[in-house]
Amino acid sequence: MPFPKADGVDGRADIHFHLLPGVDDGPRTLDESLDLAVHAALDRTRTIVATPHVRSDYVTDVSQLTERVREVRARLARAGLRITVLVGAELGHDMVGRLSQAELDIVAQGPAGARWLLVETPFDGLADDFTAATAELRGRGFSCVLAHPERAVRLLDDGGVAVRRELSEGGLLQVNGSSLAGWHGEAARQVGFALVERFPAVVASDAHGATRPPALSIARELTRMRGLGSLTGDLVEVGPRALLCRGLPLPVSAAA
Repeated sequence: MPFPKADGVDGRADIHFHLLPGVDDGPRTLDESLDLAVHAALDRTRTIVATPHVRSDYVTDVSQLTERVREVRARLARAGLRITVLVGAELGHDMVGRLSQAELDIVAQGPAGARWLLVETPFDGLADDFTAATAELRGRGFSCVLAHPERAVRLLDDGGVAVRRELSEGGLLQVNGSSLAGWHGEAARQVGFALVERFPAVVASDAHGATRPPALSIARELTRMRGLGSLTGDLVEVGPRALLCRGLPLPVSAAA
């Protein structure tokens, strides 16, 4: 998928990154958050969207995230680390009906009129409750970027009809660089490459800590070795920045 040139975000942007301490299965302390951010900086990342799990078993109070991000920004600044950290979320579809419009807007990205949310793809696949949640988000003015769809079982069954339906509604896929590297198993690796080769997608790290570090550079190298040509830059460099600067507009049918 060709992306327009993205202005306003310098360097690489990682749109799926568990950076906030003590809120989910990412870092436990601010020092661990700092260590993860240092590794991101070494990986040439300059903008991180902090995306804690917003779902019933982790973060349910979205209002706390702005202050949490402020604490991380202050810690990185004290260490002299020049990384921009944005407030985001990996939104569980079970939370969609429980969050107010203002709460959704806290964790959404992109400019007015093209706001989008990172929605967690369930590991057991895209069932009716998931598609109902994404439809509700579109009805409330947000496009959907599907996080790590390659890790869902049977995702490409029937020609990937469930994925195609989401894309036809203006969605976009976010494949994990860690999946392309094989860290989540061979099945996720194969499906991940199939997705980025066939469908509109970007790549993010889904970093969690020392055992799941930033993965944009390795993803870029793997896609280059795969012979994907200019698509490599769109997946890792241009696409994520464009999402933050230009957003992801709703299709006319959803925006009407």
